[in-house]
Amino acid sequence: MSIQSCSEVGDKVNVDLIPFHCGLVEHPTVKNADGVSMPDHPRKTIGSWVSTIFEAVADGKVQLPLQGTWAGPIIRVSSNEVHINDIDTYNQIFKVATKFPKTAFYYSSPSTKHSLLDLRDFHAVHLRRSALQPYFSKQSVRKLEGLIQTKINMFLIRLSEGNVVNLSRGFRCLTCDVITTYSYEKCFEALSHPTFSPDWLIALEDLISTAQLTVSLPGLVIAMQWIFQNLIGRENAKNISPNVANAMEFEEHCRAAVLKQQERWNAGERDLVTIFGQLFCGNEKNGRKAATQDELAGDALLTVAAGMDTTGHTLTVATYNLVKYPEIQRELLKELMTVMPHPTSEVKEEVLDRLPFLQACLKESLRFSHGVSNPLARDVPQTGADILGYNLPPGTITMNSHYVYHTNPTIFPDPLRWNPERWLGPDEKVKEMENYFMPFSRGARICIGLNLAKAELLLTLARLIRRFEITYSKDFTDSHMEWVSMFVPVTKGMLTVTAKERIV
Repeated sequence: MSIQSCSEVGDKVNVDLIPFHCGLVEHPTVKNADGVSMPDHPRKTIGSWVSTIFEAVADGKVQLPLQGTWAGPIIRVSSNEVHINDIDTYNQIFKVATKFPKTAFYYSSPSTKHSLLDLRDFHAVHLRRSALQPYFSKQSVRKLEGLIQTKINMFLIRLSEGNVVNLSRGFRCLTCDVITTYSYEKCFEALSHPTFSPDWLIALEDLISTAQLTVSLPGLVIAMQWIFQNLIGRENAKNISPNVANAMEFEEHCRAAVLKQQERWNAGERDLVTIFGQLFCGNEKNGRKAATQDELAGDALLTVAAGMDTTGHTLTVATYNLVKYPEIQRELLKELMTVMPHPTSEVKEEVLDRLPFLQACLKESLRFSHGVSNPLARDVPQTGADILGYNLPPGTITMNSHYVYHTNPTIFPDPLRWNPERWLGPDEKVKEMENYFMPFSRGARICIGLNLAKAELLLTLARLIRRFEITYSKDFTDSHMEWVSMFVPVTKGMLTVTAKERIV
């Protein structure tokens, strides 16, 4: 997992790729069948402790332009870590029946321990996902549409109050209230906060900024977490670090909510609004055991965090660019008016599915938001693997970046320009772009909540643009939308706007 620091404003892109982890033992130089050595990055490191200390303490950055400077589709950035820029190889590594497991080093965050994200065993992942998948099917999400519309109504009412609005946080409050209500019937009422800034959201923003430390030195973070929970306690923690205390409280709320539902389930209740029903009990047919309390708590937290942040960020990217490019917004508004005759009209997702320009705007926003922005790490299996002409030994870490594929200038001409019309081109060209388009990842670990995310994106953006004329606030600048990668994109500022009700 590397850190990228990116700017997609104007004609320039700044990208810093930082190799976090490398093996303690230097692998022999890797050569292909012709005896040609795999190219090394100039700052390739040789020891995990050297790299870890450099990353966590010195906060050094190694600049690695993503396009046009690699000596081929694969480059070695540390003793046993390679970065890959080849879509066919990506599709092999991330296919449904892949033999490339997640790299344990990069999935050891204390916050995701025991969750689905933490699982590496292929069979265990399949069993856990199969228990959750029915709740996120297209059919299940369509039944959920009434809840989504209700939360969007609350969000739009807040915007109509005429104040400067922090949309970056507002969108996250919206998606949080949807997923918490659906997951375990306990809405966190984030939309009710006067400034869309509940303490726990500020705390999570702060903790995301420490992702570099969490990945580089997970043992230290685990120790600090244990000290805060068991020695200091939440009340005393508030005096030392309010954000840590608020984050602890948020995790406890998620845990308490899902365990309360488990208690009701075990007492015989079945009329629950929950996504965890199948995890509360085992499955004798496939051998899956009932989830432990720690597993339920891990997935409860993961579901909220994943369901809130990535969708919220994509809505931020979409709105920012629609305001930046008013001619594109006018074209979208014209299309929306064909199915939404009045500014306050509601509309079904299945209707919006048939609007090509709206779909194009969302695809382009997903391409810019990337889903997970850090390169995704997968281990070469015990049999080794032939990749791009090189025989990689077992345990070699392969890294693939969505950002690399989403900004390929051959596939996406002028890749740093937000241009929805590219998705309205010839079918053959669109098919080629879709092969390089993976905001929800692919294969066995594809985002389980993608149908819910798409519904939230379509309904929110359509109703927002149809109802309001949106302008940036006076103190907003494009630099606020520059971002750094902390596993997910984190903007350097917030999207703040004013919203005026449309008359027609």
